[in-house]
Amino acid sequence: MLLSRRTICQSLPFFAVACSSADDPTLVLRALSEPELSARLLMRSAVVPERAGRYLEALNLVQSALALVRGRPYEEVCHAYRAVLLGEYAREKGDPGALNEAIQEARRLRGRILHDGDIMQLHYQLACLEGREGAASALVRLSLDVWQQPGQMLTDGTWHWARGGFIVKSLETLILSQHLREADRLTQEFLPIENKTFYVYRALEWEWAAIKTKLYGTPDEQRAFRRRACQAGYVRQAVITL
Repeated sequence: MLLSRRTICQSLPFFAVACSSADDPTLVLRALSEPELSARLLMRSAVVPERAGRYLEALNLVQSALALVRGRPYEEVCHAYRAVLLGEYAREKGDPGALNEAIQEARRLRGRILHDGDIMQLHYQLACLEGREGAASALVRLSLDVWQQPGQMLTDGTWHWARGGFIVKSLETLILSQHLREADRLTQEFLPIENKTFYVYRALEWEWAAIKTKLYGTPDEQRAFRRRACQAGYVRQAVITL
C-alpha cells in the first residue's frame, strides 16, 4: 500500500526534512512540543507541491498541520500559509469561493507569532488578487517600509528566512495580479543591491530570476527560463514569466 506524503511526514520527521528540498534554508527546530514539531515539518514539506503548482496537495498537508496545533501559538502560522495557498488556488482556478476563504483565514491572524508586516503583507496580497483599488501601491509602500524596518517581519525561518524573501513575495503578487508598473517600481529599488539581497539561498535566486525575466526579459529569454524552471521543479516561477 502506498503511503501519502502526509502520513510519512507525520511518522518520519527526517523524511519531512528531506521533502523540504536541499535548496531551502535549514529548517528551524527549537525546543518545540511534539505536535508543534510535527506541524512544522508538515508545513515545510508543503513547500514542494506548492512550487510545483499542486495547491490541493499542499493544502492537505497544511490542514494536517493545523489539526495538530489548534489552540497553540503555531496555529497562526498554519492559518497564514493556508491563506496563501487558498489565494494561489483561487487565482489559478478563478475560484471566488477559495479567495473568500483565504481572506477569512487572514482575518484570524493576531500577531501571536507573525509580525505586523507579515500580516499586513498577506492582507494586501489578497486585496491585489481581489482587484481592490490602491492595494498594489499599498503593497509597494509596505514592502519598502519593512525593508527599512526589518523588525516588522519574522525572519527566523518560521515565515521568511531573509528580508529578500519578503520583497519577492510582494513582487510575485504584483506580477500575478497584473500590476506590472508597481512591480517594476519596486524591482528598480533593489536592482542595485540584488547580489547581496537575493542570493541567500537557491529558492530565492529562482524567485528573483523569474521576476527579472518577466519584467525585463525578451520572449526568447522568458521561454528559456520557463523550460529551466520546470526542469528544476519551480513551476510557479515558470508561471510568473507567462
